Amino acid sequence: MPEGPSRTAEYVATFRAIESVRPESDRLFSDPYAECFIDGVRTFGARVARNQLGQKLVCRYIDRNWPGSRPSLVIRTRLIDDAVSAAIDAGAEQLAILGAGYDTRGLRLPAAKGIRVFELDQPPTQERKKRLLKQRDGELPSNVTYVPFDLLEEGVGAPLERAGFRAGLKSVYIWEGVLSYLTPEAVDQTLAWVTASGAAGSRLVFTYIDVALLNEGGEDEPPWSAQVAKVGEPFRYGLDPAQMDEFLGARRLKPIWDLSTAEALEKHPVPGGRNAPDFYRVAEAEVLPG
Repeated sequence: MPEGPSRTAEYVATFRAIESVRPESDRLFSDPYAECFIDGVRTFGARVARNQLGQKLVCRYIDRNWPGSRPSLVIRTRLIDDAVSAAIDAGAEQLAILGAGYDTRGLRLPAAKGIRVFELDQPPTQERKKRLLKQRDGELPSNVTYVPFDLLEEGVGAPLERAGFRAGLKSVYIWEGVLSYLTPEAVDQTLAWVTASGAAGSRLVFTYIDVALLNEGGEDEPPWSAQVAKVGEPFRYGLDPAQMDEFLGARRLKPIWDLSTAEALEKHPVPGGRNAPDFYRVAEAEVLPG
């Protein structure tokens, strides 16, 4: 992993900023904080996108160079927003964001503002995020606890519990844009902690890539897969959608839904969405009784 703040997290913030300035009737979500996390040419692009012509030009440039990356990010954000809000409305008492990057759901989702939110991340990205939020708002949100950690040293559970995350409560966990970068051991350790810490009925919302992409590689590798590798954050782990029931069941989880971003964009179309890949997926699972 890179030593400085995550570059892929900044790309994610850029795509969220661009989607957020689309007309209210068309956009899939609004993230008014996203633009404060980007700089340089990415800030310029987000500002150009504020008018209709600029939006078309910026999106066309991104979609031509990294086909499918922007619409996949946009739809995954909407799917996770909806799932998290529904889980909180159904009684989840706390939210853990595992590998938060520049996620701002604790600030922008009405449901999340009423519960404790724990953001777990590597210190370089987290410190930059806190600094930029303070510059923007003058203070950090009172409902969010920022938890630094080193995955290689102790995993996710101990830092979160030291910070006040309470085991045994009905909880919701976000694991967005993380699983694909981990080792199999780290994936299993994280899932074991989720099922041990969350009461039955807790929800895990996560993204993953179809393992077939890793098996193919070579010339079939999409440009944005190569791009994340170029900045030191390569895809290294995938799952088989056809075996998801078995994979989750062996880890005391029950699948709720599992969609490729291409499938999801059929319901919530965005410009450029026809290029969204089948290999990038978003899913939700429920913690089963122990």
